[in-house]
Amino acid sequence: MRSNFRHIAEDLRRQVEDSLFSLGLLARVFARGKDPVSLSEKLRREPDKYSIGGKLVQDSIGVRVALYFSEDIPLVKSILEAKYHLDLPSSTIDTPERDQFSVTRYNLVFKLPEDFIGNFQRAAADGPLDTCFEVQLRSILSEGWHEVEHDLRYKAKESWQEHDDLSRALNGVVATLETSEWSMGRIFDELAYRHYKRKNWSAMLPNLIKIRMRGQVSDELTRVLNSDAAAAKDLIRVDRSKLIKCMFAARPRVPVTMENLIYFWNAIGPQHASLTALTPALVSESASSIRR
Repeated sequence: MRSNFRHIAEDLRRQVEDSLFSLGLLARVFARGKDPVSLSEKLRREPDKYSIGGKLVQDSIGVRVALYFSEDIPLVKSILEAKYHLDLPSSTIDTPERDQFSVTRYNLVFKLPEDFIGNFQRAAADGPLDTCFEVQLRSILSEGWHEVEHDLRYKAKESWQEHDDLSRALNGVVATLETSEWSMGRIFDELAYRHYKRKNWSAMLPNLIKIRMRGQVSDELTRVLNSDAAAAKDLIRVDRSKLIKCMFAARPRVPVTMENLIYFWNAIGPQHASLTALTPALVSESASSIRR
């Protein structure tokens, strides 16, 4: 292998990051491309596992997305599926059993976009490498646990032998993290509800939708929400996952501002006349692409 894949990995990282950040999603995105030494070592360790015409290495390029809220993991999966071709048989989704605590991990394999393949093949030379990249989705709290576990337990299995009690205790940390993630989400929901009761719409919306957004709710829109109790009640019950998916799919895209979010949500959903009357033409056009 004449080269490594870090430039391709960085370009893919920027693509993924742009897709998520354009929606205001709260995440950190990392990437790595294996270098020739690490690829050669992988092939040396398992000489009969990979071959041209047989099983191919699929993790020469990896992107890792650490999301602030675990509820966004399936949401981001659907967004990436809409952008890239998912190799479902090669992908794995690890979700905890009902009576167990463990890290939720999505290891997804996507086919490389056509415009990346030429550079990939030049880097791969004659190696048994698949034209794909792996995306790992995790919550940001479980990401920290996984990094520690991977480096200090997974890579040092012999030092944990005959210490099952400590291994179980390390797994038990995941229960604390899962409880913390659940609690964090409920805290923001409660804060949003308190602002709803006080009709503080500019403070309510970011805590309700849990994304980055620009601007404030104008005086005119505030008066409408203050006077239209049905519209305000529907807004506090918004399906945020559906809203964000629709924002990603809509054309043209609208800037993620507080007012645009409210108008777009109303246009694809309840269509309260009081809000429709204020909706800008661009938002109406964008929403109509979803309704068609």
